[in-house]
Amino acid sequence: MPSISQPFRVTQLPKISSLNNYAIQMEYLQVAEPLSLFENKINIGISAQSIAQYIVNPTPKLIYNLPIPSTHIVTACSVAEITSEENDVELQELWCYGLAASKNFSLNAISKPSISSATETQDHEEHVANQIQLPAKAISIQVRAGARNKITAVLENGLIQTYDHKLRLLKVNDLSFEGVGLVEHFTSGPNQDFMIVVGDLGDNKACFKLFELAEDPIASVELNSIVLEDVPIATSKFFYQFGKLYRLCNSKVSIYSLPNFQLQATTTLPFISDGEVISFKGISINRALVTVDNKIYLVDLLHNALLSERALPNFKTFQILSTAIIPGTSKDTNKTLAIGVSTKQGPNPGSALDLLNIDCGTGTLKDSLGKSFLKNENSSAVTKPLVDRLASEIKIYAYHDIFARLQKAKNLEAFDKIFFESLSITSDFYTERDRFLMDSSFLGDTVGAIFKKFDSHYPRALTYLLTHPLFPKSHTENLLANLRDSPRLFKQAVVTCPNLPLADLLQELFTVLNDELSMDISLRILQDFNQDAIKTEIKKLSKVDLHSFITFVTGEALDEEKSKNKSRLFQLLSLVLDAVGLFALETETLEKLSLYVSEHVDTVARNIELLELLDDKKINNAFSPLLSEGVTDKEQPYAAYSVDYIEL
Repeated sequence: MPSISQPFRVTQLPKISSLNNYAIQMEYLQVAEPLSLFENKINIGISAQSIAQYIVNPTPKLIYNLPIPSTHIVTACSVAEITSEENDVELQELWCYGLAASKNFSLNAISKPSISSATETQDHEEHVANQIQLPAKAISIQVRAGARNKITAVLENGLIQTYDHKLRLLKVNDLSFEGVGLVEHFTSGPNQDFMIVVGDLGDNKACFKLFELAEDPIASVELNSIVLEDVPIATSKFFYQFGKLYRLCNSKVSIYSLPNFQLQATTTLPFISDGEVISFKGISINRALVTVDNKIYLVDLLHNALLSERALPNFKTFQILSTAIIPGTSKDTNKTLAIGVSTKQGPNPGSALDLLNIDCGTGTLKDSLGKSFLKNENSSAVTKPLVDRLASEIKIYAYHDIFARLQKAKNLEAFDKIFFESLSITSDFYTERDRFLMDSSFLGDTVGAIFKKFDSHYPRALTYLLTHPLFPKSHTENLLANLRDSPRLFKQAVVTCPNLPLADLLQELFTVLNDELSMDISLRILQDFNQDAIKTEIKKLSKVDLHSFITFVTGEALDEEKSKNKSRLFQLLSLVLDAVGLFALETETLEKLSLYVSEHVDTVARNIELLELLDDKKINNAFSPLLSEGVTDKEQPYAAYSVDYIEL
């Protein structure tokens, strides 16, 4: 379950105005990146005080402290473990940090023994210090322990300088622009180090560059460079994680994919307003920590969800300095930590470093359900055009007026013209376009008017109505009897008219002499009714003459439809015989039926014999490889698997 813990104190910051001013204090506190969840140490440069190292567990405690002059500002800081030159086994920590005092800038490096726990002491430590002057302020410093202890420094004037661990200059690259606003380092495998640099070109334009930090030769290889407009660096906050660069400007988050810095997605955080103190840091895949004044938010930027939030009423502001980024894809890898700076309320504010324990969740949709931070009016606005479009498509007919005109029609042609034109019907049968013709009262009145006005010849409107799914049930009784003199309408009613009574269908089945109609009626009965209903209704009939039906079933299948449905016809025949009984049949009919059943029995017997022959053929083929390898006809071949060969 995603959650944010209550902050716990690491150390109180000195009573210096710049460290207690929440508008600029983050520039005076430099955490060595990357913050690792497994090293149990935090390295931080505190301007005007020291370069310090703290352990996290079991209790935050200072284990190393290197004082710096009170007039100096720490501009960047980096720490890495290296092996000692005198002893390849002993681990050393290489500290590198940039200082600024007025217009003087320096790069400093010290190497000292590594401290892994609070029980170790820093007394009488031996360390080697080096210092050089820089032409501009160091924006970023990265110690690359895996690349022969190289140090990469990016300066504010656009220079990328590479040093060894003794600060001997090895290589200089020029970014071709000044005003560096962001530097992010990341790795993509063993000895594959990369660097993102974002520079301000003015006029809300920014240059994004991607470098590979090569080992041999020592150089920064530029992989890609792109200029983007409407990217104000001064008001933007960036971070990189897992192949994506995230930018927050005001309340809008833009997500760029590497290596081409292509804009992938944008979203708006509704809980951010103008004039608030904001920090923005990555924490896990597609997730970020956002602080707004004294509130902390854990957001999922893929599902646009607010996973967790915590308010800190005792603080005026809380800002995230660094996070230990983790994948956060399972319950075993979803807990991490973040370090931030808090400023208390009151006339004499004080600041402190605090740690947060974060449960990032798993990044799945399950964690985000019901937690969207998108506003409701946005989702409702999306559905409005759909509702308006459907409302505009619904057709409303003046059924009362149309029926009054139909009653006044004097002939078939006038009736059809009023019916089809008034209802905008273009076909002689029901289609999807006619789905809005759904007034059952109008349909019932129209069918009644047709049978009342016309006797033997009916308008085309009746053909259409027989195909309509809302044909009135009140007019289905005796419908087939009324249409018996119109074969075309009779067949149409049998095939498409809904809610035909079973009694009427059975009555027509036992009296009709046309094989095609008999087939249609038989299939309609089997389709609409179950076996019990069919047998019960047959027993209710007063007089049943099965001669024509049995003649139809037992006759030769001259058409494909009857051949294809012969099994279904036999099923209906069995239901009829179960309901009526054989004693109700005449001798001639029984003879036909007996001959029909005998032919089917013979057919079944032949099919069984052929199936047995086919099975024997398959069995003989199974042993053919054994016979071909020398097994004679007199020898009994062994099966592929036999009990004799099983060792118990």
